[in-house]
Amino acid sequence: MITNKAVFFKGIVSMALFLLLLVPLFTPVFSGQTGMEAADDLFNSLSKGSSYYIPVVAEEAPRFEGQQVSAKIKAADVVQSEMLVKLFEGAGASVTAGPEAIEVTGDLGAILNAAIVDADDLFNQREAAIESRYGVDNARAVLYYWYDASKQIQKSLGEEHKFEQSLFVKKVSERAIEPAYNFAGIAPSKVSERAGITVFLLVFYVFYTIWYGFSIMFIFEGLGISVSKH
Repeated sequence: MITNKAVFFKGIVSMALFLLLLVPLFTPVFSGQTGMEAADDLFNSLSKGSSYYIPVVAEEAPRFEGQQVSAKIKAADVVQSEMLVKLFEGAGASVTAGPEAIEVTGDLGAILNAAIVDADDLFNQREAAIESRYGVDNARAVLYYWYDASKQIQKSLGEEHKFEQSLFVKKVSERAIEPAYNFAGIAPSKVSERAGITVFLLVFYVFYTIWYGFSIMFIFEGLGISVSKH
């Protein structure tokens, strides 16, 4: 039962306007994208622009050159096994392929540097370089195989108590391979370059959330529903 018509209808009008504004947010009016998709692409681009740690990792890799690593790497299928052979042989490692796994022996620094180069190419949208290097048509899959292999190498090094090497393999995985894979196909941008639209979207998000809250509050107050302490 409505106890305060003025406040109730104020809430109804406010909520109607709130819902009306949802239309462009979920309609492809921004160059074929909805408002939500356009905003999502912007923040993904900004996130990528602030996640480029690959050059820092690349500077550290030479410390591990000359250090030998041997590991048995399991593959999910024949396709992955064949791809892993290409990756490690391309890094100068000796590879023995088995029915369920491959055995790799090689220079840890050279192996990690090969993974970093592939990660840098994918991160910077040079997919063609990776595809040409390995004769594949899916550059992103190459980084997935590097990621899976790095996890297994990291574990193997840890079991051998080579903790410094294991931690650096983890660092390459988290700061080079993962960002390259996750942000594949996204153009990077900096907050300083998109400051206007970024600030607008953040302010709009806060304002829009508060707007919704007040609309609900007015409707409830108009219906005589309130919360108070005894």
